[in-house]
Amino acid sequence: MDGKFQVINIEASEPERLCTYDLALFLMETDVKATTGFLLFITVIGAALVATASAAPGDGAGPIETASEQAAHYADVQEVFDTKCVSCHTGPEAARGLSLDSWESTIAGSDHGEAVIAYDAARSLLIELTTKFVGGPHPIELDAEGLTDDEVEVLSTWINAGAPSASGEIPFADAEHLLYAANQSEAVVSVIDMETNQVVRTVDLQPLGLPANAWPHHIAVEPDGSYWYLSLIASNQILKFDRQNELVAQIDFVRPGLLAVDPAGENLYAARSMAAVSPPQEIGVIRRSDMSFEEVGIFIPRPHALAVQPGTGTVFTASLSVNQIASFYPEDEALELADLGGDRPHTFIGFATSPDGRWMVGTTELTASVFVFDLEQADMIPVDTIAVNAAPWHPTFTPDGRWVYVGNNWDNTATVIDMETREVAKVIEGNGLAQPHGAATSPDGRFAYIASRNLEMPPGHSKYEHMYTPRYDTGGNARAGTVVVIDTATQEIVKVIEIEGYGAGLGTAARMP
Repeated sequence: MDGKFQVINIEASEPERLCTYDLALFLMETDVKATTGFLLFITVIGAALVATASAAPGDGAGPIETASEQAAHYADVQEVFDTKCVSCHTGPEAARGLSLDSWESTIAGSDHGEAVIAYDAARSLLIELTTKFVGGPHPIELDAEGLTDDEVEVLSTWINAGAPSASGEIPFADAEHLLYAANQSEAVVSVIDMETNQVVRTVDLQPLGLPANAWPHHIAVEPDGSYWYLSLIASNQILKFDRQNELVAQIDFVRPGLLAVDPAGENLYAARSMAAVSPPQEIGVIRRSDMSFEEVGIFIPRPHALAVQPGTGTVFTASLSVNQIASFYPEDEALELADLGGDRPHTFIGFATSPDGRWMVGTTELTASVFVFDLEQADMIPVDTIAVNAAPWHPTFTPDGRWVYVGNNWDNTATVIDMETREVAKVIEGNGLAQPHGAATSPDGRFAYIASRNLEMPPGHSKYEHMYTPRYDTGGNARAGTVVVIDTATQEIVKVIEIEGYGAGLGTAARMP
């Protein structure tokens, strides 16, 4: 993932093809011989292609630098650090755990997270603190000399070029275990490395021409991490990105919400957002290879919760407004509906299936429960109902199937369920849980992640007085979203990752059955 977010048009547009053709005709019709004109035409086009190919991967910043140029540019960066920073930020006692005495230590970040996000200077804490920190900018609040405009420019240019080392190494270019977090209010996706638990890339949707209110909501990822998919509620689209965060395809889809990949099959499935009051009673069945799709009727209103059973590929979705679950069998497009009864709507928010395909859990907003389904049974009647705190949102299983984690959106807590006993093992409270939304676990099962919106809410909702306050006030970041990291061995919060506004859905590589 060593490339910056960009869009590549593989095939020329019609006007571009016409311009190329007109250039050829012009050369052919002058007094230059036709063959000479044709050769000149080929030379011009070839030169353009060579110039394009020489651009640095993903940043469009021009020709690739030589090794000596790269070393010289990083030397300028380190000179800024040495002059203005390392008096405090060096060695084992470095302030806030951030050492800036080498490229490696700078990229490692601080006790709390990343200092630099490659290709995104504007969202890198290093630049934010030295330009926008209220009371500073840093380190002026410590009666130290601040960075000059030229020094800020040196650092910003370096970061926007990928924050390369003196030898040209791009940080986290080979990161394998990535967590994608949708920032619904910012039209941004934060990419987190699950080995270090820090933000290593941001994917800004606005350079694509998408609006600031596109509302990125949920993410699904291929089992091998080669592609990832993003639903945009307000823009009515589903996007496909490759591992380098380049957009490769997109489709129009009315109010997409949750997404689910069949890891052993060819399809991506899409349900509808809660923001859609009366969406089509259909789910999207999308062939991932070419993003061709059909919308399949499932005959329940407002289909929202969504999951795919590992191994069989059976798709489950549930209604927000009535107590019904639909089971869709892709091999023959058969459909079964199950009525769960009850004297009021449960409002199913999310489904998650166990890695072995045996169990499925479903969270209900209005009845504050986690329903447990045995998928080996012939019907979809819950075998257990577990009471949890208010408004459980997206659930997730650990890779061994032992634990289920779910954030409680109206209670600012996270519930841990022991699936061996089907009981609540712990209710986690702590800084960073502020209207919990998305959930995921690391592939090794060491960490669980809960994303939070951190929005201003009315009294009586989401512990009104309990909001997350960012570590640094940079003027306008009061409602920063979060991703809380939970150690599954201790069931304790071990880190709060600050992301852009409104942390919504989380996505990691789909597990193979």
